[in-house]
Amino acid sequence: MTKLTALHSRQIADLLCVPVRYHELKRLLLAYMPKTPYRNWAAFENALKNDGLLRRLELSAASGGTMHLYSSIAPENWNPYQVAMALFPNGYFCNLTSIYYHSLTNQVPMKIYVGIETARGKDRKRAGVVQLSDHAIFEAFMQPHRVSKHIYKLHQHEITITERVSRNCIGVETVRGNNRVCPKGSRVTCLERALIDAVIHPQYNGGLSTIIQILRKGLPLVNQRRFYELYDKLDYAYPYWQSIGFLCEELGFLDMASAIARRFTAKNKFYLDHLAKTSWEFNPKWMIHYPKGVL
Repeated sequence: MTKLTALHSRQIADLLCVPVRYHELKRLLLAYMPKTPYRNWAAFENALKNDGLLRRLELSAASGGTMHLYSSIAPENWNPYQVAMALFPNGYFCNLTSIYYHSLTNQVPMKIYVGIETARGKDRKRAGVVQLSDHAIFEAFMQPHRVSKHIYKLHQHEITITERVSRNCIGVETVRGNNRVCPKGSRVTCLERALIDAVIHPQYNGGLSTIIQILRKGLPLVNQRRFYELYDKLDYAYPYWQSIGFLCEELGFLDMASAIARRFTAKNKFYLDHLAKTSWEFNPKWMIHYPKGVL
């Protein structure tokens, strides 16, 4: 028997209705503890466990890392998007999760993507000094995509953490209202950033065939000025604008394709996807190789 009243139980259950990491759990409960007869943290924590007000779930990543989350709700009822936000509160929803958030797919994805930006020394060193050649690009794009192994499984869902070069969260916005996907207060890539990411990272957005369907639905909705400004600020080493312009033209968005063609000049042959082959179809205007039958 604990010293907690029915009112305490209701208030604590509401306080812990969303999964949190241990440091956040302790912060919340230490602020509440003066309202109870408890003055010792360990005793208070044990009381919560005994009354079934504190549930813990251990999540292990394929890469070997382990994290713990806590809530008053049984783990089998946890919202996977809230879990993703709790695991990495400084991250933001991206890739196929953002595509779903912006209603650009009718499928309900079982994979959730969270982007984490990191400032790596080698990225700062490379910035602005990368010298591209046709051979170097082909060597890079004939390789398979790098795929994150930082994946946590929660029931039927997989939460994938994608490490990104630090770009000051360009094109990331805060979710202001209640949404069926991303919780209020979480962050997600905006529509324009989501479409740019989709072309650059097809492995995290359902593959090329899915990307084409996403672009057909999403491109009519973009703010073109914002789209171009975001692309410029993202400052990619590779000329992904060739992929974007080519797809815009092939899908019938000719004004946007023309605007991109005016902004840039192709200097190298490029590839629409990884596992590239020189035997792919070639578009001389955009200087891009693409798999036969993809369009």
